[in-house]
Amino acid sequence: MPKIDKNIIDRILEVARIEEVIGDVLGSYDHGNRAGLKKCGVRYEALCPFHADKSLGSFVVYPKGNCYKCFSCGAKGGVVDFLMEHEHLSYPDAIRWLGKKYNIDVDNVDVNWTYTPRPAPPPLEMLELPASMVTATYKALANESDNLVNWMKRGICWDNVQRKRLDENLHNYHVGHGKNGHTIFWQIDEFGRVRTGKMMKYKPDGHRDKESSWNFDFIHSVLSRTFHDNDPWPYPHIFNPDKQEARLTFFGMHLLNHFPNAAIKIVESEKTAILMATAYGNHTMDLWMACGGLEMITRERLQPLIDQNRRIILYPDRDGIDKWMAKAEQMHYSRITVDTEPVTKWWKPEDGEKADIADVVVRILNQSERLTNVRDVAEKMPQVKPLLDNLNLEVEDE
Repeated sequence: MPKIDKNIIDRILEVARIEEVIGDVLGSYDHGNRAGLKKCGVRYEALCPFHADKSLGSFVVYPKGNCYKCFSCGAKGGVVDFLMEHEHLSYPDAIRWLGKKYNIDVDNVDVNWTYTPRPAPPPLEMLELPASMVTATYKALANESDNLVNWMKRGICWDNVQRKRLDENLHNYHVGHGKNGHTIFWQIDEFGRVRTGKMMKYKPDGHRDKESSWNFDFIHSVLSRTFHDNDPWPYPHIFNPDKQEARLTFFGMHLLNHFPNAAIKIVESEKTAILMATAYGNHTMDLWMACGGLEMITRERLQPLIDQNRRIILYPDRDGIDKWMAKAEQMHYSRITVDTEPVTKWWKPEDGEKADIADVVVRILNQSERLTNVRDVAEKMPQVKPLLDNLNLEVEDE
């Protein structure tokens, strides 16, 4: 077998684009929705070809790094690694395969590559975490360092009914608190199975903390990293990533069967779902859930709602209206709609161009409280009315 010249190898690796190669290979599938790559921002996603993947989000292709990674089964590598692992080619034959694709002469050895369908690997067991992990995060002591919960309780002008409802929602939605200041949004499915938890840090003003170290993570990712370590964390060996996979679900899905007649209102962030359930809380009529990102809205994740013939309303951020409307059409479900009014009709410039429905509603709640205070002052102390006029604070009749 002739040796391939290193200069030819370098040239091939320089021009080979991993998204093109993986796209070619996966495009040869004839397994329905398993086919092909889907662009998602600056990267691509697909159902992982190395395990029985059922939803987008785990297998990611990065054109900038010319590499791929599956966050579920751990498969990773570059363009040659993919061909060697997926097509069972030797390194020289993988180079020859790429040479043929990119019209670069390698040697006179022909690679008669044709795609041969292989049975899908057996599915990994779904990770189900113990309920005790959830209840352990309810500790009041940890709550003291939870900036988001503290802001929700003190930074918004709730009325008395809403304030009581907030406490109920924090409990009913299983909002936990981490020792390092994380708010933990537990993902529990309609059967009560704990899938994972999303860990996020917030600033005292309720906005995401993106500067602090370890400001975002998933419980299953922490468990995966500690599986082979002697970690003092109480649950280091629950998740074996070689035998189990984490399957995400919507935040609030566990409430589905408790309110059989409620319309399902889906927002992006868990924080927004809690705030909206508190501001307009009537679970028997409207059940607020969070998807965690537009890419998480898939037919598979919506299926429990579709099976129950639920009405589904999506509430996009102001800068994502078109994408959310396109996503709704892709679901091919007649009872799904998109409500843009809160971020168009109710929106004001101070809410920001990327505002979501909660940004708008919190501003309205807090402004209403300030106006009420101004009216009270004007009514009880008429002598300050000229001062209020000078400050352009108009006092209107109820």
